[in-house]
Amino acid sequence: MKKLGRVGLVLGVLTLTGTVACSEKEDPAKEARAKATNHLNKKEFKLAVEQYEIAAKHDPSSEKTWKEKAFAHQQIGEHDKAAEALLKYVEITKDPSVKKDDMYRVIADEFRQAGMPDEAEKALLKVMETKQTTEEKAELWRIIADTFLKSGNLDQAEARFNEALKLNPKDEASLGWLAAIYAKRGGTENKDAPAVPEALDKALAYMDQVIALNPDYPFTYINKRIVMAKYQMHEMKQAEIAELEAKEAKGKKKKDEALAKAAEHRKKADEYGAQFQDLTTKFTEAQKKAKEKKAAAEAAAAQQQQAAPAPK
Repeated sequence: MKKLGRVGLVLGVLTLTGTVACSEKEDPAKEARAKATNHLNKKEFKLAVEQYEIAAKHDPSSEKTWKEKAFAHQQIGEHDKAAEALLKYVEITKDPSVKKDDMYRVIADEFRQAGMPDEAEKALLKVMETKQTTEEKAELWRIIADTFLKSGNLDQAEARFNEALKLNPKDEASLGWLAAIYAKRGGTENKDAPAVPEALDKALAYMDQVIALNPDYPFTYINKRIVMAKYQMHEMKQAEIAELEAKEAKGKKKKDEALAKAAEHRKKADEYGAQFQDLTTKFTEAQKKAKEKKAAAEAAAAQQQQAAPAPK
């Protein structure tokens, strides 16, 4: 399974400017900002937040207040408040150098860390409004889906991955993550959890689409093998249940029916076992190809570097 990239950006360290002392002539907002700057320089972030609250109350139009307030909240892990302060900053800033797309990604990441995927989605949809290509939009839907995935909301994540697929039906990453969602629903993450065949079938269908798109990616075979193992265990358990029914059956007909059922389950378990072994072979082959491809690319890059003229 390909990992999705980390959502958003890390809010950079801000340049802390401003006076460290206040005169009686200064207004309350400037005075509070100056105190906040002193606290920031001393890494007293909670005290800085308190002063920024005062500054924002007296002068809510100060870009500096909201931006540095966000930074202070971030340093003490108050990610929801950091995001809210940045939203206010983006709303009022007149700085032409500010890239609002990047800021909304930061805001989304803060909301994600705060466990607020719905708010993170709203921020990323602001970014979506500026995108023109289906590739960019599909990527954003994957990022939104990943936010819901990390919060444990599989239904919402599935819906967002499907939005990406509407834009690009061959989106390998979304197909792979949908396979993972259905594998989880099928019980693969816990060996003692009951198998859910309907979910496992959907997981396999998505994995087959990924393999058709990229047969050389090794780890899809591993993921598919996990599903096969779950299915094999399920069939073996069903066989044991049928064999127990045969022992307790009254009458030859019922006993024979139960034994036939057990034999059928054993047969299916053996088939899944054979597929498990076949997938192991395919994984090994794909992994070997991937290593060879990587080595060839590295050799070509080294050769190109050697052939390049030396700098004067």
